[in-house]
Amino acid sequence: CDEHKPSCRNCIKHAVPCDFLQSQRQSSASSLPRSPGGTESQGPSNGTHGGSIPGFGGGGGVDDLSLNLIDLELMHNFTTFAYTTLSTDPVVRQMWKVPVVRLALECDYVMRALLSVSALHLAHHRPERRDFFISRALTYHQMASRTAMGLMGALDGENCEKLYLFSVLTIFFALACPRKSSDSLIMGESSFPDWLFLLRGTRGLLKILDPRAYTGPLLPMFTHGRERYMHTRDESKIQSDLLADLQRLVNKTCANQELLPVYNHAIDELRRTLSVFLWDGGRGMDITDAFVWKYLMAEDFLPLLKSPGATQEAVAIFSHFCILLKKLENEWWLQGWATHLISRAWTLLDQDHRLWIQWPIEELGWVPP
Repeated sequence: CDEHKPSCRNCIKHAVPCDFLQSQRQSSASSLPRSPGGTESQGPSNGTHGGSIPGFGGGGGVDDLSLNLIDLELMHNFTTFAYTTLSTDPVVRQMWKVPVVRLALECDYVMRALLSVSALHLAHHRPERRDFFISRALTYHQMASRTAMGLMGALDGENCEKLYLFSVLTIFFALACPRKSSDSLIMGESSFPDWLFLLRGTRGLLKILDPRAYTGPLLPMFTHGRERYMHTRDESKIQSDLLADLQRLVNKTCANQELLPVYNHAIDELRRTLSVFLWDGGRGMDITDAFVWKYLMAEDFLPLLKSPGATQEAVAIFSHFCILLKKLENEWWLQGWATHLISRAWTLLDQDHRLWIQWPIEELGWVPP
């Protein structure tokens, strides 16, 4: 052995690990001081780092030669295939492919969230390895969540950007998680899955980021969201008779007059979004439109869907949102959600209010039990 580093030339020539350097590394490592828990320190716990991500390789030793092929497979899948499924806008797609990945390389919890979404994408398309990829996705996202949640109490301009990106990735993760007929891996105590309420947590982050003045790597996402919002303001596309029967029933039968403005606002905004979807045969549809409606409803309307006490009117209105989800089911992370949610709504509604949701039932082609 010529002791050439990181591997002697003989070992390189024969493509074998260098035993001498391996034993030398182990000998050196045994003399390093240990932390009280018996493991080496992981460095700062703020979720960011200068050059390497704990758990993903990196550093300055021989460990750099050890490839994590699973993580490389997940990253390859994300930058080759998965990123194209997160938006229909080409500029936003490029944001996911380049600036977001670059940002993830600087932040371990963003990287793990990104890889967890990629793992679920592979689980969807490679059924023979489905269980493995789902397990990896859940593990990575749990690790990422522990770090991210610890930073929520000390928001600033730097970590706010990364936490917002983590929140968006978490929504995709939650939507893509496997589910059963009556619940899912992301179900809490609410009447509907928790991902419906995740956008509410991003509002505080957006106030700090201030999308109107923001110029960072996530700018395409904010710009596209603003454009889609303005698209629904085009009065020439609004179909005034859309949801008219539902609105009439809500205003006629609602016992709590304080909630009427909330219900009417939800219906009016849903009418705008549905009108855009149905305009020109649906060719103008965009994934972002569904998220815009949920974002606008996050503070006042969506909490009315939580149990106990989910109101009949709110559930009936939300059932019509399933029409949007159905029309977007070409995206792998949305497949099956429209039917899943309308079936949940059916179980929550009484006999009278079930008659209110005949249109979404017909649009989905769902057969009640």
